[in-house]
Amino acid sequence: MNTSPHPQVKVWDWSIRLFHWSLPVLLFLLWRSAGEDLDRHMQLAQILLSLLLYRLIWGFIGTPYARFGHFLYHPGRIAGYLGAALGPSKPVYLSHNPLGGVMVLVLLGSLLLQGATGLFATDDIFYTGPLYDLVSGGTAEQMTRWHKSWFYQGLLVLVGLHVLAIALYRLRGEGLVKAMITGHKEVPETRAADALDQAGEAFPWARFVLAATLSVAAVWSLFNLA
Repeated sequence: MNTSPHPQVKVWDWSIRLFHWSLPVLLFLLWRSAGEDLDRHMQLAQILLSLLLYRLIWGFIGTPYARFGHFLYHPGRIAGYLGAALGPSKPVYLSHNPLGGVMVLVLLGSLLLQGATGLFATDDIFYTGPLYDLVSGGTAEQMTRWHKSWFYQGLLVLVGLHVLAIALYRLRGEGLVKAMITGHKEVPETRAADALDQAGEAFPWARFVLAATLSVAAVWSLFNLA
């Protein structure tokens, strides 16, 4: 039962929440399987790439708060938010705030870079990525080095910054984790900067099936027909 004096609004649909919580699980399993069980590693990589492609498609045709057009802002708006966020009257956003939108793009780009380099990588013994034959041996070696180093020197650093930002927002009274579990956020007394009117809007199942089908089919073709 909601005991809060502020009304609740649905922000994150179930597919966004499933995508979000699947990422840390998959990254851990991919790390554990690397170098030990490469068959499982490749299977997990296909799942991760399918999810990333789904999120990119959903960012254009998905639910309103999940669309890139809703939370990606002009640089001037981002700079303005940064200045306001450091003050006592921090603007409240229901979706990603301007800085959070930048972090979403950075994290998605970093995950795609990790996955893309793996497509050309090799262990020099038994396994090669599905696109290994499309590049020279020197390029494949470079991709393999990037695939190994970027995980520790780039991706994990960004994940750490993401967790730190969540903790800082929690100290400022904004619980981002709860919203990503329940899908709902409290509407503040002063209207949120990005509030939308979604009264009566149902989950777009047809667009979901389209996005899921396209993402799975594209990754399956990449790994099986290349």
